[in-house]
Amino acid sequence: GWKVMASIASDFLVKLSKPLYTVVSITMKGNSTIDEFRDLIKGLGDGANYFGMKYLGGDLNEGLDNVIDVAAVGKPLAGVIGRNPRVSDALVTKPRFGYTGLVFKLYYNNELDRWIDVKTVKEGIEILRRPKPEIEMLNYLLRYRDCISASMDSSDGLGKVLWTMSIDGKVRIRINELPISEDFLDSLNEIPGVNIEEVVFNGGEEFLPVFSIRRECVSEFERLGFKPFATVEDGSGVYFKDSILRYKGWDYFIGWTST
Repeated sequence: GWKVMASIASDFLVKLSKPLYTVVSITMKGNSTIDEFRDLIKGLGDGANYFGMKYLGGDLNEGLDNVIDVAAVGKPLAGVIGRNPRVSDALVTKPRFGYTGLVFKLYYNNELDRWIDVKTVKEGIEILRRPKPEIEMLNYLLRYRDCISASMDSSDGLGKVLWTMSIDGKVRIRINELPISEDFLDSLNEIPGVNIEEVVFNGGEEFLPVFSIRRECVSEFERLGFKPFATVEDGSGVYFKDSILRYKGWDYFIGWTST
């Protein structure tokens, strides 16, 4: 329930818009308990309150699987921001990638229980349980609206964001460094065999904003905790270490893709 509201907040934040009202359609399995239902409603309400929205209620159904559909309306505060970066822009984001990708990788390799007590893994699980997009940052970002040419959030992985921006904008994106923290990098020494590029680019559900901004605005965004990690050039494709980026994030009905 919380994550549903976090996904709304993240989508609105990257477009410099304020989410206001939300309604939810819930489908639950027939053997669900009343306590599970109450927990879900509490998560929806707590998340909406945390992100400054009003949860208006919605619809309840019984089905073969648990499904939450959500719709939200809000107020655009800065005009339309698309997904087409300007040539010569810098891409900036919060340097917190890798945590969720690491958890996904360990889970699908049936190794999550083995490393469950590692600090980085615990942090990744908490991000997946209760992501907290910084909706309070909205007023600060509005001051720099003229800097921004494009934006996306990382719900489907950083690789998906970069490839989408490259294709939609008909530009080449060159990654100069990984948007990660020193703590995350150091912690990988505890878990052998992890491909750092895979967990950074093929993660997902980080709900971190990625902005394409004028280079002269980088210092202002750095003061807000952003890190410049890529540049936008003439051409096509996404490149890292002078090679085309093989990781492409999550696609529904396909899964995590790479070339």
